[in-house]
Amino acid sequence: MNNKLLTKAVQQGIINNEQAVSLLELFDAEQTKAGVIANSGPAENSDPAENSGEQLKFIRSFGDVFIALGVLLLALTSNQLAVSTSYQITAIVFFFVIAEWLVGHKRLVLPGITILLSILYFVNEVADTTSVVNSIPIAGDSLDVFFMVIAALLFYARYKMPFSLYPVAVGCIYLSIELSGINAIEHPYIFIVLGLIVFAAAMWYDSRDTLRLTNLSDNGFWLHLLAAPLIVHGVMVSLFFSKHSDGLQSNSFYLLLLFILFFFIALFVDRRAIMVSSFAYALYAVVKFSYQQFAQVDNLIWFIFMGVGLFIIFFGTYWYKIRKLIFSPISSLKICKLVPDFDIK
Repeated sequence: MNNKLLTKAVQQGIINNEQAVSLLELFDAEQTKAGVIANSGPAENSDPAENSGEQLKFIRSFGDVFIALGVLLLALTSNQLAVSTSYQITAIVFFFVIAEWLVGHKRLVLPGITILLSILYFVNEVADTTSVVNSIPIAGDSLDVFFMVIAALLFYARYKMPFSLYPVAVGCIYLSIELSGINAIEHPYIFIVLGLIVFAAAMWYDSRDTLRLTNLSDNGFWLHLLAAPLIVHGVMVSLFFSKHSDGLQSNSFYLLLLFILFFFIALFVDRRAIMVSSFAYALYAVVKFSYQQFAQVDNLIWFIFMGVGLFIIFFGTYWYKIRKLIFSPISSLKICKLVPDFDIK
C-alpha cells in the first residue's frame, strides 16, 4: 500500500480522500508495530506487555545515526561559512530542502531532529542580526525565541514530526514568562502552572491514541518529557527557597511525597518519561532526605545509588504487572478511558 495506489483509488471513486488518509495511517502504524516486533524479537515465554507501551521511534537502524552525524557535520560547516544574514537564510533554506528529502520522503526521525535543531540555530542567528540592525523594540531574546517557535511550528505543520512540539512548547513557555513580566525566581509557581498546562496538552494527545500506534502518542511523549521537570522545578524552588519554609528536613520529606505521587501518575498514564525527565530532582531529594535521617551511615551515598538502581530495575521489569495490580480495580471509571488499558494483552 502506498500513496500512488491510494490516490488512484480515490480518483476512481473506490474510496474518498478521508478514507485514504485513514488507511495510510493504519498501514503505517501496523508497519511500525511489525518492525518493532521483528527488531526486538520477543523471547520465548516473554511477557506480552513488554512489547507494548512507549515504543521509541527515533531510530530504525544504525543508518539513521550515520545520517544524523552527516547532518550535524553539515550544520557545523554551514555555521563557519554563514558569515552574514544572507548566508544564514540560505542555510535555513538548505536544511529545509534536506528535510523535504530525509523527513518528508524518507520519514527518518533522528536525522529530522538534527535538521530541525540546525534550522532553529540559524533562525536564532538571523533573528539576532535582524534585531540589532533594525533595532526592533522587543526586550531580551523574545524576538529570537518567537521566530524559532514559528520555524518549529512550520516544521511540524509540514512533516508532522512529534519532536517539533518540544521546542514549540519550550519557546511558548519562555515567551509566556518573559512577556508577562513575572519574576520566575521570586514566583516559582509559574513553572508549576505552565507545567500543568503542558501536561494537560500531553494527556489530550495521549487520550486520542490510547493504543500508542500513531504520532499523536509520540506528541504526548515529548510534552510529558517537558511537563514533569517544569512541575518538579517549581515545587522544588518553592520548598527550598521560600521565606516561609518549615526547614530542610520537612521540605525534603514533602519532595519525596511529590515523587511518590509522580510515580503513581506515571504508572497510571503509562508514561515512564515522566519519571525519567525529573529523575535528577528525585535523586537530589532522596540524597537530601537520607543524609538528614541517616548521616552516621558509612558510604551512604553508594547505598542510595544502589537502592535507586534496584528500584529502576524492579519497576522497569514489572511495570505493567504493577500497573494492572494497582489500577485494575478502578478501570471502570471514566478517567481510565483516557489512558491505555490496565490489562496485559
